Amino acid sequence: MRDNLTGLQNTSISISRCETDSDTAKNFTSFSSNSVSVQLEDEYNRNNNFFMEIVKLLIAFLCLSISAFSNFFLLTLIHDIVPRKPLPDLVFILIPQQKWAWPVGDVLSTVNSVIAFIVVLLHRERIIIFRRLFILGAIMYGLRAVIMAVTYLPPSFNNRDEICEPQLNRTGVYWDEVMKRFLTYVVTLGLTSSQEKILCGDLMFSGHTIVLSIMYFTTLKYTPRKLALLRYIVTPITFCGMAALVVSGGHYSMDVLIAYWISSHVFWSYHQVFELPLHMRKNQNLSRLWWFHLAYWFENTVPSGPIKNIWNWPLGKPKFMKKFIEKCNKSLK
Repeated sequence: MRDNLTGLQNTSISISRCETDSDTAKNFTSFSSNSVSVQLEDEYNRNNNFFMEIVKLLIAFLCLSISAFSNFFLLTLIHDIVPRKPLPDLVFILIPQQKWAWPVGDVLSTVNSVIAFIVVLLHRERIIIFRRLFILGAIMYGLRAVIMAVTYLPPSFNNRDEICEPQLNRTGVYWDEVMKRFLTYVVTLGLTSSQEKILCGDLMFSGHTIVLSIMYFTTLKYTPRKLALLRYIVTPITFCGMAALVVSGGHYSMDVLIAYWISSHVFWSYHQVFELPLHMRKNQNLSRLWWFHLAYWFENTVPSGPIKNIWNWPLGKPKFMKKFIEKCNKSLK
């Protein structure tokens, strides 16, 4: 009798253990399934966010292209409208115009751009920063296009007849010539130092100074703090480039000063408002700026606060470059 009871107890214990093991297995399976589901969802969100960041980057580049091409097209028309007698300028009175300084301004502008491009390319948040550069450029060149379209300043060159192309009458071939000019400026991206004669009239405000300023501020903003030497390099490049633009006679002093002033205000205001927490951005006074709502959509997924200046190699290969950048990044923290 006792043996039968003992057998029944053992059987019930075995059944209970089996049920417990079965429940544990079900719970483990459920947990594993949920874990895999969460991982897949996170991966999907990351891929979706990356895709949207690329889309925003391309749209920002499109905005910049439209603004830049608008400047080129307006110049092809303004060239035949502007008067030819230059305005008086204090720098022109004190310093004779130097023809060699115009190519120097082009070279320094290019060097500044290359340095800033390398800084952004090595930055961990390169997509966000490139997008910001495109939007800032679109804002500045869009504003410049409006000013060019409404006010026409005469060329600042003393020897304008030697440097500026002749003005055309509105004949039957006029629009053919306009398109030819436009395509030339698109291909050369507005760099005219290699041309014998150039189109004149795009003075207020200086496009070269926009590039010099935005690239300068980008290097200051996104360079790791311990790489301060780079900041001391780009500062003289920037201001020597601006001086060269005026000394060459390519721009009036006010063109360069106003371009630098507007660029600095737009660049730092943009970063000030979009480094705030997302829920506070629309309530700030800076949110009343005309470009705020244009830029708000591009920044609505960027975390609050300044971007940390951490570098990494954008490609998987070569491995020695990846290790070198990682080593540099650790030393720059």
